[in-house]
Parts: sequence; C-alpha cells; structure tokens
Amino acid sequence: MQKNPLVITASIAALIVVTALAVLAVLSAFEGQKSGQDMSSRVHCPKISAKAVQDVTDPGYGTRLAKLAHCR
Repeated sequence: MQKNPLVITASIAALIVVTALAVLAVLSAFEGQKSGQDMSSRVHCPKISAKAVQDVTDPGYGTRLAKLAHCR
C-alpha cells in the first residue's frame, strides 16, 4: 500500500499553519494581558507636585514617598 506524498505534505503543512496560529494567539493574549496590567498600575499612581515632594517638613511626607515607590 503506497501513500500519496501530496496528501502527507499537505497535512504536514496544515499542521504547521494551525500550530503557528495557535502560538500567535497565545502570545497575543499574553501580551494583551501584560499590557492591561501595565495600564492598571499607572492609574493608581498618585499625582504629586514638585513643591509637595520637596516639603520634607510635612507630616505626610513619608507616606507620599512610600506611595511613589510602588509606582512605575
């Protein structure tokens, strides 16, 4: 019983294409999730003026610096 080489070649090519598309979909989803996490961390960062950062005599100075330390 002889196998048709064209059918085998087409099957292998289809398998490679399906595998490549699956890998692309997984990588795309992973990058989208990572991008979403980056965006969510930016929203929670406080906005502090330069004057407030330079005022070391303020009682809340340490807590403001701690909040800034967690931001990117």
